[in-house]
Amino acid sequence: MPKSKKLTAVYALIMDLPLSIVVTIVALALGGNLSMERFIPSFCLAYVLTFFINFLPVGMIGFKFASKHAEDNTFKFGLLANMIIALFFVVILDLVMTAFGVFVAGLGTMSEYLFAVVAGFIPCYIPTLIIAMVWYPVADKASRAICHE
Repeated sequence: MPKSKKLTAVYALIMDLPLSIVVTIVALALGGNLSMERFIPSFCLAYVLTFFINFLPVGMIGFKFASKHAEDNTFKFGLLANMIIALFFVVILDLVMTAFGVFVAGLGTMSEYLFAVVAGFIPCYIPTLIIAMVWYPVADKASRAICHE
């Protein structure tokens, strides 16, 4: 049964906090712009983006993929599902956050943007996947308790 919008929203608020913090730190560090002045607007953008990404059918796509290749409730299943989910999150975050950093905050060029998107993908994907694997059970349990679902 799909999550209610309320449960999805509460889950997103819990799940996306550490994800947005870490991805913002990694992205800014890669760009050599890690400062509080850059962190706050970049974090806010990441947190809002990740909140809305949760309302896309990303979880369902990850679940269907994992269902084809692993038994439910196994480490392999969780890893495969989260690999797909993290992929969607990082692609969207990488494209938008890099555009913000290069074009809005840095006044860069399209070639700098493309280079930064490619260079930032793996360094942002790995911590996103780790956070998804570690933090998902906590966020899921907490959001269900809060929403009584």
